[in-house]
Amino acid sequence: MRTAQLATALTGLLASAAAQSSTEPGYDAYPNYIPSTIPSNETLSFGQHYAVLNLDLINGLVAPIANTTEGEAFISCTSKWINAVAALTPKPLTFFSRIYFSNSHNPEISDSTPFKNVGGSLGTASSNATMIYPAFHVNETAGDVVIQKTRYYAGAGNGLEEILRAQRIDTVVLSGIRTSGVIISTAYRLFDLDYKVYVIANNTIETPSDKPAINTNILEGILPKVPINVITIEQAMAALNASGPAIY
Repeated sequence: MRTAQLATALTGLLASAAAQSSTEPGYDAYPNYIPSTIPSNETLSFGQHYAVLNLDLINGLVAPIANTTEGEAFISCTSKWINAVAALTPKPLTFFSRIYFSNSHNPEISDSTPFKNVGGSLGTASSNATMIYPAFHVNETAGDVVIQKTRYYAGAGNGLEEILRAQRIDTVVLSGIRTSGVIISTAYRLFDLDYKVYVIANNTIETPSDKPAINTNILEGILPKVPINVITIEQAMAALNASGPAIY
């Protein structure tokens, strides 16, 4: 009887601890509990030479998931982050990437280009599908940089790396769609270029959005092994207050 009571009590304590940890600020990443690579009790700072990369937040990719539970959470967290960054004075270097082609002939790809099967139907700069989704606000007057890309990697065929070098950036913070595309390819490439890379877990999503296992496996298993830092929206927002002032 005593053993059974102890077992019941222990089970209750473990369940309580699990419930507390899953809602602890710094460890909330919808739809699954994704532990951050940075302990929640550790003060996180991006320093002063950091850049914010908002990747492929275009109508053609965001609109199909916008009315799903996962998509709504992704849009809410990502727009909250973009707005918080925009409110900083001085504002850090901020990029938005768009996938589009130079003209209707899509000269950047051919029939044999693997990326054609992924983004070949999106269109040119004037196509609605290639424009930034309305929930995400771009302010080029305030210094936001919009870059064209025609591959997964955010720096493919544009001035991303040149700008990062010119502005003496040493840290990048990534958000975007989709995790198995632009996020993982950009995180790997910039890590290899010796940047400190942070990926905001809440601000990533896989498509279709009802396939959270892929997203979780990348954020919880693959990226931390590189190692690339995976953080949550709570940690990212707190880091804005602990960082800077940004130099740009």
